[in-house]
Amino acid sequence: MPANVQVTIDDYVESIGFTTYAYLTRKITRRDLIKGSERSLGEFLEHFLRGKLAEFAFKKYLSTLRIEALIDVDLPIWIDGEYLPDILATRIDTVWAHSRFWPEVKAVVPKQQWMLIPTTVILGGRTRRNQPRPYCAYVICRVDLPPDHVMRLIRYWPKISERISGEWVSALKDLESVSVEILGYALFTDINSILREEPGDVASLDAAFGNGNWRLLKKRESFMDPQLGERYGGFNRDNCIVRLSNLRTDWNYLATCLRQNRPLAPAAQRNLAVFDAQMDAALEALSSGIRPSWFTMSLAQNNDPQSSLGETTHS
Repeated sequence: MPANVQVTIDDYVESIGFTTYAYLTRKITRRDLIKGSERSLGEFLEHFLRGKLAEFAFKKYLSTLRIEALIDVDLPIWIDGEYLPDILATRIDTVWAHSRFWPEVKAVVPKQQWMLIPTTVILGGRTRRNQPRPYCAYVICRVDLPPDHVMRLIRYWPKISERISGEWVSALKDLESVSVEILGYALFTDINSILREEPGDVASLDAAFGNGNWRLLKKRESFMDPQLGERYGGFNRDNCIVRLSNLRTDWNYLATCLRQNRPLAPAAQRNLAVFDAQMDAALEALSSGIRPSWFTMSLAQNNDPQSSLGETTHS
């Protein structure tokens, strides 16, 4: 059974602040790398906000496994880098450890049935953008964020609040929390096995996820999904896919991996010297009690001690 976590409104608000800060300062590229156009702030928020809420939910779930974790929204400074883990540090007992077991926390929408991991994250591609960026685990969360959530905020703008009817106010009630289901995870070794699809890999993948619940889905290829009753696929790139209802759910094992903090995926592409220096500065600032809202962060990059050396290209 998926674990249900309620993300607080404070975390939702800070996620909006963090994402808006990233947009206004261009810390993360505004460009939609699939459409080839620049996103508006509204599109940018919709694209990134669910991911941040998923990270908050997973962090909260880890606390039930006696693991305290930090994500980027928690920190008082920006952590720069094109390739970073979503769990930046964990605290076992009293000591913070910079992450070496790197998880990626991925948000899916309520109707989504499959996890998709582009093959380029393992194999790389033709451009610098598509260098291998493998994660040790891929944690999947279903984020139930109402599609009208932005209007629930905008209705407080004076020019709207003075005109909006009581009927509209009733239809756009304030969020009390955001519900997130922690569905499961796949390991780097699972994704690598899907790519290789050798006889021993097929047996281990069937044992982990069940026959027919995983596959290498080639670019523009589709297949008949008997559970959906329709064809699935047609994507513009190769993906390793696993059915969401059949993901791994041995959370004690994943917690052990986080505690041991050893990389499961290849680490050659990680810039650990830069990552560790930034995390040392962030943890020092955090220990001094500095915890400003992201809505108060200076938008002048030259005033930010951790300003970007170039536009970061998370997508």
